[in-house]
Amino acid sequence: MLEMWGKYLEKAAKTPEKYPKYIVGPYGFAESGDSVKGVSIMEIDTDEQLINYMLDLSPPLKAKFTMLYDVVNYVPAVMARQK
Repeated sequence: MLEMWGKYLEKAAKTPEKYPKYIVGPYGFAESGDSVKGVSIMEIDTDEQLINYMLDLSPPLKAKFTMLYDVVNYVPAVMARQK
């Protein structure tokens, strides 16, 4: 995985528009065992960026993605639907 990660970082540095931009992390959790778990917050502008990330690192990377959104925009949308 470390070799794959190194190649990924090189490709992302050469063509940053094709890969997600890290905002926070990547950080690893301090755990023992055969695998490493971590967390990152990335900004993704296009589907291509996420696809490239997944294709370059999977397998062995097993990633779970969760979207973060600004509640400032969400709350007014919910209130408008309730009218």
